[in-house]
Amino acid sequence: MTATTAIILVNTGSPDAPTEEALRVYLKEFLSDPRIIEMPRWLWQPILNLFILPSRPKKSAERYAKIWTPMGSPLINITRQTVEALRLRLADESDVRVEMAMRVGHPNIEEVTSALVDEGVQKIYYMPVFAQYATQTTESILDGVKDAMAKLGSRAPVWESLPAYYNDPMYIQALVDVVRAHRQPDSHLVISFHGIPKKCTDRGDPYEAQCNESARLLAQALGLSEGDWSIAYQSRFGTDRWLQPYLPGHLRQLVQTGVKKVDIVCLSFAADCLETLEEIAIEGREIFEGAGGESFNYIPCLNDTPLAIDLYETQVRRYLQK
Repeated sequence: MTATTAIILVNTGSPDAPTEEALRVYLKEFLSDPRIIEMPRWLWQPILNLFILPSRPKKSAERYAKIWTPMGSPLINITRQTVEALRLRLADESDVRVEMAMRVGHPNIEEVTSALVDEGVQKIYYMPVFAQYATQTTESILDGVKDAMAKLGSRAPVWESLPAYYNDPMYIQALVDVVRAHRQPDSHLVISFHGIPKKCTDRGDPYEAQCNESARLLAQALGLSEGDWSIAYQSRFGTDRWLQPYLPGHLRQLVQTGVKKVDIVCLSFAADCLETLEEIAIEGREIFEGAGGESFNYIPCLNDTPLAIDLYETQVRRYLQK
C-alpha cells in the first residue's frame, strides 16, 4: 500500500563534514536566512562574504571536529535514529510515512517533500522538533516549507505544522526523568536555552515566555526551590543585545556566589549537537572550572530515548486522528 500521509521531523541542520569547505557551504546557507540575520540583504551579504566566510568556517570546522562521530553529525544521526524508532511505533498506521528533513544542509525540506509527492503522498505533517517556538527556528522552517510548496505548484500536497510543545505534560515529565537520571547530589541546576535577540521578544515573539514556562514547570516538577536552579541563554551571535543572562557570565557568577557544583540541561534542543556537546559540555566546563567551580555535569538532550519517542508518537497520533 502506497502511503498518502507523511510525518516529517524537521531540525535546523548540520554541515556534511567537519571541514572548512563543508562549513563554508553550511554557514553561507544558514547565515543567508533572513530569519537568522535580520539585516537588509544589500548590507549583510557583503559582510557575510567578505568578512565572515573567509575566516569563520575554519574555526567552526575545528569545533565540529571535536564532536564528530564515526556515524557523522551527532544531530543528523540522532534524528535519523529518532525517525526509525517513530516508524516502528507507527507501524500500525500503514498509510503513514515518517521521514526527516533539515532547514539547512541535507536532507533538506525541498528534496524530501518533492520525493514524497513523487511517491504519492498527498498530506504532510511537518514537526519542527523545537519545544519552544522561535522566529529563527520554527518560522524559518515554515519559510522552507512554503518555498517547497511554491516550487511544486499544482502538485503541492495539503500540509500542516505541529505546534510547539513547551508546556506539554509529557514533555515536562520526560525532562524530569532525564534530569533525575543524571543529577549530581546537591548541585545547582542551570536550565539553558539558545538565545535570540531581545528585540524579538520586544516585538511579540513568544519564545522567551515559553522558555520561562518550560523552566518553571521543570523546576516545579523536580521540587526545586528558587535558589536551586536558574535560567541562562547560550549561543549569542553578533553585537545585538540578546536574552540574558548570557551563559558564560552566568556560570562565573554562580561560582562567585559560592556554587561549586552545577548540572546543566539545554531545553532548546531535541538532539545533542554542536551547541550542546561542544559549547556546553566542553566550553561550559572550561569556563566553570576555570572560574573555580569543582564539578560540572552536562545532562543530555532527550535525543532518541523512549521518553522522546513516547512524546513524538503521542503528538503525531493526536493529529492523525483529527
